[in-house]
Amino acid sequence: MESPSPLLPRGPLSEKVAEVLRERIISGELPPGGRLNERELAAEFEVSRIPLREALPLLEAEGFITTAPRRGAVVHTFTLRDAEEVFDLRMQLEPLAAACAARKVAAGADASPLLEALEYARSGTPGEESSGRNSDLHEQIVLLADHHLLRRMTSLMNGRVRWLFRLTPERDTQAMWREHEELVLAITSGQVALASALATAHVERGRSASLSGLAERLPKEPVARRRRR
Repeated sequence: MESPSPLLPRGPLSEKVAEVLRERIISGELPPGGRLNERELAAEFEVSRIPLREALPLLEAEGFITTAPRRGAVVHTFTLRDAEEVFDLRMQLEPLAAACAARKVAAGADASPLLEALEYARSGTPGEESSGRNSDLHEQIVLLADHHLLRRMTSLMNGRVRWLFRLTPERDTQAMWREHEELVLAITSGQVALASALATAHVERGRSASLSGLAERLPKEPVARRRRR
């Protein structure tokens, strides 16, 4: 059993390696199209290549990297199509999460973690820090919903949502924060239909505001690499 690296959070090594690499991709520290060098990363993290290789399928399943024979792992390029698909799924899943969360509160569930997440998100300054806190708020709604299949489905999407939020810091506005307050109020007061409707409106406003700006900054599809002869 390998000893924990001081550069990694506590927990199973493969999951923690994936966590660090995921955040580096989201932040841009690992650039799109860049190759992940297993030898260098293993040396940096002070681990063998085994947990690193176990982490790669986790990241590939979430859409952060692609792997190919003889090429290894390459960081995925976030595209406009990716953003559109994230919004498509959010439009289906977030209203359901909000409705389930409101129903749980109406049945007596503790909503204090959600209120704390709202306050935490509101206390951040606009930009990268705030985008992460907003992601935490949305994930807290899913936790409060206590819907096992929904949680499994959103767990694969959460990283992409965080990546999208990081790419659209201009959405961190007072208006968006008010949308969050209205949504959380509906959930914590147990108003199921209103919570679902507000979540739908919130995602749709985000789609409209985000895609127009991203269309100027993101490729529509990943750029195909030429094969070496």
